[in-house]
Amino acid sequence: MDHCITCVVSLVGYVLSTIIWLSFLDPLRHIPGPRLAALTRLYEAYYDIWLDGQYTFKIIELHEKYGPIVRVSPRELHISDPEFFDTIYASSTAPRRTNKDPHFVRFIGLDQCVFSTIQHELHRQRRSALNPYFSMANVRRLVPVIQERLGVMMERMSEFKKTGEVLNVSCMFSALGNDVVNIYSFARCDYRLESLHFDPTSRDAALAGLHSIHVMKHVPWVHGVLKALPTSLVQRLQPALASFHAQQQTSRTQVEKILAGKNEEWRGKDHPTIFHAILDSKLPPHEKTAGRLSEEAQVIVMAGTLTTASTLELITFWLLSQPETLRKLKQELRLVVPAIQDVGKVPLATLEALPYLTAVIKEGLRLSYGLSTRSQRIDPENSLVFVDKKTGKEWIIPPRTSISMTSAQLHRNKEIFPNSQEFIAERWLGNEGRRLEKYLTTFSRGSRNCLGINLAYGELYLTLAHMWTLWGSRGATLSDDVGILSLFETDLRDVEMEADHFIPTPQRGSKGIRVMACRVHV
Repeated sequence: MDHCITCVVSLVGYVLSTIIWLSFLDPLRHIPGPRLAALTRLYEAYYDIWLDGQYTFKIIELHEKYGPIVRVSPRELHISDPEFFDTIYASSTAPRRTNKDPHFVRFIGLDQCVFSTIQHELHRQRRSALNPYFSMANVRRLVPVIQERLGVMMERMSEFKKTGEVLNVSCMFSALGNDVVNIYSFARCDYRLESLHFDPTSRDAALAGLHSIHVMKHVPWVHGVLKALPTSLVQRLQPALASFHAQQQTSRTQVEKILAGKNEEWRGKDHPTIFHAILDSKLPPHEKTAGRLSEEAQVIVMAGTLTTASTLELITFWLLSQPETLRKLKQELRLVVPAIQDVGKVPLATLEALPYLTAVIKEGLRLSYGLSTRSQRIDPENSLVFVDKKTGKEWIIPPRTSISMTSAQLHRNKEIFPNSQEFIAERWLGNEGRRLEKYLTTFSRGSRNCLGINLAYGELYLTLAHMWTLWGSRGATLSDDVGILSLFETDLRDVEMEADHFIPTPQRGSKGIRVMACRVHV
């Protein structure tokens, strides 16, 4: 009986202390939002675990109710004002220094990579070793590698034309990205483009890991437990994470070979090789361990396998759904590639100067969002002031507060992008397109923007040029096209985001973007 009374008193004390804290002492008590979200992360967990990746959409609803600044968890604010983006994501030249939120970077179990680095100065040190190898100049040196892989991809597409089999371009684009990023990282290739069904194991493993992020975010110690268990047991308990951990081991094996001097394929390459170059960088020895570099490797390979591929998938869907858009693109491409067999000879700079191709790419990036999840920043020293432009009210954001925005919400802003969920490449042309540049946040901005932005753009320009110089669709075909593509059992729900699993996820059970490749006369 005494024990029960003690428990009741403790519970009442906890409730009263929480009420007092939230009402009088909490430094964020003046920020609007659901009281339950201010009290516990279980509010977020309900939408992201129980409802499977729905908190991003719930936050959009909360802004409609509470305004442009909302408290979405006990220590996190979310802002919907696009003009505040560069304040949160400060550039490397800004006087402010921002850290990441530990709660939101340790959910993938790769705590030592650049992406997960919390402190500003350590992040700058680690990233400085990688920056040179993702520069535009070095991406230019990689162009022959990308073009060689694209040549293989075009041959594989022609094979599907001959056999009449369904072509899964989602797996094909992932295979392309995986081949390129492995060559650039390790001077090795798994030749996934040559494999029977484009060997989607790397893609599937990365997606499996990302589909578990919400559980791992709220129960991060699970990663450590699973790593300590035998692989066979993990395979039975959680097959999805088992494949993700297997991918981690593959990355570590590649790094260990480089450290041991057993990888000699890189010698004589015309392009730099990332992990050999990191070992020659000025990073201190403890930053060059197999453990840390293998985490770096896995993130780079995952990003190279999934992100650009998702944009290519989306663009392919819309071009095949809108023949008039594809027709304009093909006509522009033929201005610089009059003979289709010369597509591999066109310099990347020439393609980058094509306005309609650029517009198609930017619209694809806008609708594919990049990361769909929130990316938090914390200023450890300074307060920020946010002004609601409609009411003029000022909100003081105290130091050490986690603040975020979401590209999925910004890119859906109908005031900036009318008909925001439609694919309209023309919005990026002329002066209007230049005005919209500041609102395209697929690669984020600031000192922690996407490291691979130049590589991604290079792959997008080259892949789209190769693919749509040679191929057409019903309603958008030129006389010398090698064939036409048409969607097969694929609709809008296979490209639209229906859940946030760090990257946008379409409808559950989607098989990806699938097409039929046919002869031109069909």
